[in-house]
Amino acid sequence: MTATEHSTITHAGEALLLTHDATAYWARERTLFVADTHIGKTAAFRAGGVPVPEQTTTKDLVRLTEALVRTGAERLVVLGDLLHAKASRSGPVLDAFSRFRDDHQSLDILLVRGNHDRSAGDPPDDWRIECVDPGTSLGPFTLLHEPADMPSDAYDNALAGHLHPAVRLLDPATRSSVRAACFWKRSDCLILPSFGSFTGTHVVRPRRGDEVRVCADGALTAIPT
Repeated sequence: MTATEHSTITHAGEALLLTHDATAYWARERTLFVADTHIGKTAAFRAGGVPVPEQTTTKDLVRLTEALVRTGAERLVVLGDLLHAKASRSGPVLDAFSRFRDDHQSLDILLVRGNHDRSAGDPPDDWRIECVDPGTSLGPFTLLHEPADMPSDAYDNALAGHLHPAVRLLDPATRSSVRAACFWKRSDCLILPSFGSFTGTHVVRPRRGDEVRVCADGALTAIPT
């Protein structure tokens, strides 16, 4: 297994550059894909009386800016769950994203509505984000949030999120294991890891022939299935 900062994968006949920071870049169309940003999740927790760290939204937006600058992307596609909840619409969260938008005024942003977006509501108009339902096409891709949203004609070209996929890695020296977020390419779709830093993961069970790229320690590692 070889670890690299990024890895190119072919999906729906297109090359996508996957990075250790949970982004996928479609260079031909200068489009950056992310999933499950869950902006304002910590604000929602604090509104419910749960003491959690602050500034995760700001830090995630800095990471997103770095990815946009690094790739030169002109379009950002969020594969669902941009905002975490209605309670995420606190003043600091709204201000942080407004500053991000001001810094990227020419950036086209497309949101595929996810389950959290349905409860949080579409983002404010001044964020200038186009919101679409799952099943929308972009070039050869069918854009989803939940893989289960897949229409019958999208079994080899879908992009999705929602699962926060991870695999469990065994340390043979200590016989302990850790979870590591991953990209999971199945025969029907490519599922992106969660971009938000304050989100959990769900251990998935890839089948033989699936492709898995693990995100850990600032690198991507392909693991056998």
